[in-house]
Parts: sequence; C-alpha cells; structure tokens
Amino acid sequence: MPAARMKKISAKILLILCAATASAAGRDVYVSSSEGDDSNDGSANAPLRTIAAAPRENVNLFLKRGDVFYETLSNFKNSKIGAYGEGAKPRLCGFKILKNKGAWKRAGDGLWELDLTADADFAGYKGDKRQKNSARIANNIGAIYDAKNDRLYGVLAKEKSGIKNDGDFWVSDGKPRPNGLPKNDAFTKLYFKWGKNPSESFDAPAFMTHSFGIRAARNCEFENIAITGFGAHGVALAWNCKFRNLDIDLIGGSLLLTHPRWVRFGNGVEFWMSKDPCNGNLVENCSISRTYDCGATIQGYTSKDFRPENIRFIGNRFLRCRQAFEHWTNPLDGTETVFENCEFSNNKCFDSGVSEFGTKGENNTAILSYERLPIKGLSIKNNVSWGAPVCYSSGGNVAEFRNNTFYVYKDSYLYFQPNPREKIPARGDADIAALKRKLGGDAGEIILADRADAAFREKIIDGHFADMKPAIKKFDAR
Repeated sequence: MPAARMKKISAKILLILCAATASAAGRDVYVSSSEGDDSNDGSANAPLRTIAAAPRENVNLFLKRGDVFYETLSNFKNSKIGAYGEGAKPRLCGFKILKNKGAWKRAGDGLWELDLTADADFAGYKGDKRQKNSARIANNIGAIYDAKNDRLYGVLAKEKSGIKNDGDFWVSDGKPRPNGLPKNDAFTKLYFKWGKNPSESFDAPAFMTHSFGIRAARNCEFENIAITGFGAHGVALAWNCKFRNLDIDLIGGSLLLTHPRWVRFGNGVEFWMSKDPCNGNLVENCSISRTYDCGATIQGYTSKDFRPENIRFIGNRFLRCRQAFEHWTNPLDGTETVFENCEFSNNKCFDSGVSEFGTKGENNTAILSYERLPIKGLSIKNNVSWGAPVCYSSGGNVAEFRNNTFYVYKDSYLYFQPNPREKIPARGDADIAALKRKLGGDAGEIILADRADAAFREKIIDGHFADMKPAIKKFDAR
C-alpha cells in the first residue's frame, strides 16, 4: 500500500478513536423547554431551558421528551445528543407560528398580506444567533402548514403576479438582486391567496423558516430526535457522525440564495462534497417524510483528492419525499466519479414523487442521479419502493443497483433521461427487461401495479411497509 494512502487511513483511525474518547468523557447536560431555566446548572434535576445555553463540545446532551425546541442543533463537536424522560421524541421545530389572527390584511385580488417582521404577532422559531444572518433570512419561507388539518401549502410563486390559486403564496417586498432573487433582508411580507380571511380557516398557521434542524456537526451521535418545519435541510454538514431513530418531516421549499437562478431547495439529510467532504456518516432507522427535494442525498464537488467515503443510509423509511435518494458529484478536475464504501440499502420508500409542495416533472422518482460521468463505489441495494418511477438519470450514469424491489404504476414510467433523451415506459415485460439492461447487474425485481387496485396496494403495505402503515393511513385519510 502506498505510504500516502497508509497515512490517510491512520489519520482516519486516530480521528475516530479521539472522537469516541471525547464523547465518552463528555459532561452530561439536560435541557427542557417546559421545565428548565438557563440559570440552572444543566443537571437532571436542574435542566437548562434552551439548547443555545448548552456547551457545544465534549458534551452528552439530553433533550426532554415531549418538549418542543424552537432552535437548531448546530456546531456540535465530539458529542452525543439524545433524549430523556418519557413520551414523544423531543422536537426541533423551525415553524414561525402566527398567534395574532388580526394580522392578516387585505391586499386585493383575493390576496392576504402578513408582515413577517412584526415579531409580536408570531411565536415559535426566531432564528439561530449562531448562524450568520439567520434572523434576517429566516423569513425566506418554504411552505405554510395547517397543523390542525395536517395540510401543507407549498406552492411558492416566483413573483406576486404569479399567485394564481388558493393556497399559493409569495414572500418579498419587491427588492430584487441583479439576478432577480430577493436580497437577504427583503423577506418581509407574505402574500397568501385565500377565498376569505385566513383567520377564519386557520387557528395558528405555521411558516417553515429558512433554517436547518441539525447543522455543522463533527464526530457526534444523534438519536431519538424529531425534526420538523425547517425550510432548508433537516440535517446538513456533518463529518463522522451517526444519526439514528430520527423523525424528519416537513422540510424544505425555501429559496436557495446562493444559486444564480430562482431555485428552491430542501433535503431531509444532505451530505455535501467539497474540499472538506462530509464523509464518515451513518443514517440508520430514521423516518423521513414530506421533503421539498430528496429524503437523502450525497452531492457536491469532487476531485482526485477528495470524494465521498463511508457514507451509509441503512434501514430508513421514506414517505412522500420528492425523491427517496439522490446522488450527484461534479468532478472539478474531470476525473472519474469515485465513491468509496457508500450505500443506500435496506430502506423502505413509499409514495416517492408525491410532492406536497406542488412540484411536478420526470425527476419525481425513487432514485435521482445527476452524475456527469460513470461512477463506481456506490451501491443501491435491498431497498423496497412503492408507487414511484425507478430512476431519473440526467445523463445515463447511475449507481450499482442490486436486489431491490420496485412497485411502479402502469400509467407511469420506469426510467427517464433527458440527455440523450430516453424514456422507458411501464407497460410490460419488455420495458422491465430494457430497464434491467440500462441499470446493469442484478437490478432486482420490478413489478407493475394498477393504480386503482386498492387490494393489491394494501397487500404490499402489509407485506413490506407494516411499520409505516399508521403514517400511510393518516395521509390516505386526508
């Protein structure tokens, strides 16, 4: 083995050992939003009230079950974060909640206006003081949520004149940047189309703020946490971390202000590739649902010196994400795209492509690939998917598919690629054979389903998705 490679491996082993030692020796700190006080010492009998008051490094942080924290878990190092007490998982919440029903003002043409800067009218999330400009850009709203009826209004217009239907909205005060996007401080007014005063229909509408549930974590473990209402990502920027038993729901939809065009974003869990790649991460036994974009993704820029390594999504449940899993890497030096020990395996994906944000297109699929070059080292295996096309590939470059089971509606398609254009419909055995040739290897089993066959759907739910059945039935009943 080359000396440089051996040095790299030794450094990784040392980092892992140091992280484990630091975490094990960390101080225990308890936080309760309902019973705590930031003047307390953070012990089990005298918990802190806010996460913001807790140390960020070498800590075993416990959040009280049943409590809601309108905060983020950001910039933790060498720590373990979990739950204590009894009841529901502690919830990180990015919702900005309207408490003043009189705040809605008529704005003509069936529109109603809210002043998002009127802090006294709102409860909930106020921004993360540890993140630059967080308070100013929090009003970059991703969607509006009616908690009472579990209903999401996620159709965001590009401009005020683009608001067409009841439930559509737009946020800005008309101060665009040269590229047409609003300035960071321009998110002041929200316009919502509704047939009558929204206060007559919504008790306390919640607005998904531009924020992250968990962000910038190194050598940490997160377990038994719920994350909801963040307009950016549920989890983003993590290095050598483990995420287990997380519930991530209602994520994304905010504008991506770093993009040169008008683009929305928001993933359940995103590991970004750069010169400091988000490697060494495990996501296991998590539930991820209702995301603007994908449930889980590995994406960004690679080179011969940095690439995705040791990133695994294992045994998770995805429900109504635009895509269950996405991968794209853009090699900066034109080299081949190489993953090392990366996998998306043993996951259950139900109703991928069903977007509650109103997004449509051929890229609403179970698996999404934007790879420019052929790839190796990434496996998609032993997964089960219901109701979505199998794969969208921008240029025909996909990961290794092995031993998966895909149930696809006959009126849909199996595979789509725009360049060069190729579409494999979902009509019969010949199409299934064509897909297997495209994916190569042992792609697994593809079964065509009749969308109207409720009995067959119920059979598959009982056989493959029994642990997801309560959530599926909840959505079905709406």
